[in-house]
Amino acid sequence: MRRRVFLSCTVLFLSNATAIFCPAQTRLSIQDAVSRALSSRASLKAGVERVAAAQGARQQAALLPNPEFQFQNENLRPGQPYTRDVDTLALINQPLDILGKRRARIAAADQTVALTAADYEVARWQVAQRVRLAYWSARGQQEIRDLLKSSADAFQKTVDYHAARFSTGAIAEQDLLRVRLEKERLEIAADVAAIDASRARVELLKEMGQTEFPDLILSEPLAIASSPEPPDIQAVLNRRADVRAARAAVDRARANVNLQEVSARPDLNLTYGYKRTELPDTANGVNTALVSVRITLPFTDKNQGNRAAAEADLRRAQQDVTALEAEIRADYAAAMQEFRLRRQEFETMLGPLREHAATIAQIANAAYEQGGTDLLRFLDAERAQLDAGLAWTRGMIDYRRSIVSLEAVEGVNP
Repeated sequence: MRRRVFLSCTVLFLSNATAIFCPAQTRLSIQDAVSRALSSRASLKAGVERVAAAQGARQQAALLPNPEFQFQNENLRPGQPYTRDVDTLALINQPLDILGKRRARIAAADQTVALTAADYEVARWQVAQRVRLAYWSARGQQEIRDLLKSSADAFQKTVDYHAARFSTGAIAEQDLLRVRLEKERLEIAADVAAIDASRARVELLKEMGQTEFPDLILSEPLAIASSPEPPDIQAVLNRRADVRAARAAVDRARANVNLQEVSARPDLNLTYGYKRTELPDTANGVNTALVSVRITLPFTDKNQGNRAAAEADLRRAQQDVTALEAEIRADYAAAMQEFRLRRQEFETMLGPLREHAATIAQIANAAYEQGGTDLLRFLDAERAQLDAGLAWTRGMIDYRRSIVSLEAVEGVNP
């Protein structure tokens, strides 16, 4: 009874110690990875600040110009009393923004805000696509690591079986060494796969904007229940965030053209003031109101250079939209073709390949146990089964990545 109690306490202590020193690994789905990336990436936070800066510039563009106050003395001469012989002027100068310049500034600032917001959406979309690609790469490497590790662990039974047969003299030492060599090959492949999986996991966390790199269990299944149906190219062009940003750049350039044209108009200033003139040989002065209008005469400077530059920027932005749409059409065709080929490979080749290899391995194992085949054929069947499993995994990784690439070309939002 005491021994049972001691063993129970020991098991309980070891269980608690394992829970303390070996905490459970975090499970991460692809949607969780994208959400964490969008909330923690420093580059996206910088994009938010750029939008705020554009909104501040828009607020500044809508403000009215400040008036100017001017205080002036005239007839200041040595030996004269200030209160009797010096004239005093107090003037207020107000710039008049009544020729459409303020309205054009506001319109240009509004388009800048829209362009900055569109660029921010493009950055979010690009981060999401990179995280998705990195996730499936890491998920595939995790699957390959687990497959090789389980194969190496399972092959240990084969090694033990042949060691027992060798101890009874049923097989030659060469066969036992060949089996052990195969086990060592599997262990080396499993170690390499573990390194690749760790590297892919770190790459995923880097794309997510993380500063710590803990162990993760990527929980998204590799198998696909249903594949997406791609939309037509016009819907793709309307959905793409970078196309919207390029079109917003055209609107911004067009608003800048209008602003530069309006800026060539004259500037108006209204001055209102008060003047007190001291009359000679009298003790009293004369108070006078002053009103003036000042206008610039755009004879030489008609803002020609800025207007030409703005028109060139507009033409460039329009050509950028045309070039981007042509590039998207080509990328969409390539992504569609790859997606269809990967889907066909998955539906017609990968699944049957793995099933056939498993069947061949079972037959070879049974035949080897009954003495109907030799060791080399048995090992070849085991390798074929493992290679088929790896081919299925790598094919599923490529299929998943082709879906992500197609969705990226389609402009699917995060």
